[in-house]
Amino acid sequence: MAKVKITGWEYGLRKVELSKLQMSMIALPLKESKKNVDKILDGHEVIIEVTSQELAREFVEEVRRLGARGHLMD
Repeated sequence: MAKVKITGWEYGLRKVELSKLQMSMIALPLKESKKNVDKILDGHEVIIEVTSQELAREFVEEVRRLGARGHLMD
């Protein structure tokens, strides 16, 4: 199990796409995905568990592409 921390967002964050990414890539339900995005927008950090290290790396790349600040946790 790997953990991804999303610490914030950049101007132009694609909120809907970020929710969809969580649902499609790591199988989070819509309610939890939206809650994570809302927390990020409110200035809170979010930690998401991902099933594998490789998937976590890919997820972080996509998160950054959509305008959020994220990284793998040690």
